[in-house]
Amino acid sequence: MIFEYDARVDALDITLSDGVVTRTLQLDPGTLIDLDAAGTLVSIEVIHPARDWPLADITEGYQLDPEDVAVLESLWGGSEGRPYPFTRERELAPA
Repeated sequence: MIFEYDARVDALDITLSDGVVTRTLQLDPGTLIDLDAAGTLVSIEVIHPARDWPLADITEGYQLDPEDVAVLESLWGGSEGRPYPFTRERELAPA
């Protein structure tokens, strides 16, 4: 699993395999998944990944290694109180 975070646009790309992407599905306005010809999940792209993105739809809808699921769950921004490693720092509003 390879993670690439682009802080400039606040986007996280998660590569799960080196398969050839044949189609891309949009799960919500900021979550795209890439699939190979057999329907195997190749990668996930999440815009503003600190938000509550549809991780359960991904882990329940596609066959993933349990270790990969555990890593993805540790990165998911949908749980309150959990620090999130990929996020843009918020700018403070002027006083």
